[in-house]
Amino acid sequence: MIFTLFALYAVTAAPEFLPGEWRVIVQPETSDAVEVFLRPISPVMLRSYEGVGPYQRALEAAERRAAAHPRDLAPPYILHEPYRLVAPYVTARGRELAAPPISGANWSDGKYVPYRVVPQGRQVKNSQAELTALAEVEGGPIEEPEVLSMGIEAELNRVILEANTSDQDLRHRLAKRYGGLVAIKWEPFQGPAVLD
Repeated sequence: MIFTLFALYAVTAAPEFLPGEWRVIVQPETSDAVEVFLRPISPVMLRSYEGVGPYQRALEAAERRAAAHPRDLAPPYILHEPYRLVAPYVTARGRELAAPPISGANWSDGKYVPYRVVPQGRQVKNSQAELTALAEVEGGPIEEPEVLSMGIEAELNRVILEANTSDQDLRHRLAKRYGGLVAIKWEPFQGPAVLD
């Protein structure tokens, strides 16, 4: 029955499948409602992590940069196939801060191997400071009764709320309070699915 409900909902909502992000946008963001998306397969399960070590070290350095300049930068992340380090920025100053190459040495096969990673800049709307503040605020979106969990997803540059409902009232409340800082990841199989 749950699969029938899901199929019916997916067809009537005219979802948009984004293969590179392993996301299905079930309900797009509008001026007064946040986006609802579904991730049928976790990309973690499908990726190879062979040779990712230098990029993980570079990511750690980029995360330190973002923490040191939270109003100019946003959380960085690694893209796969091929590996690339993305260093999002919000301001012109952030663009300069994100650009310098990151060098170091990574332990591999019993020896240190030098690396140099050049971050790819990407302009985004939400800064590290804004995302972190929302994720940590007391009485914030995690307090919504429909929300199961919450966390920052760097690649989407949003705070992601996991919920087993795509209730329209929730979408409108979140948009009114937090604007484009949040999106809902619909988890229909965590508890009874609620469709509205």
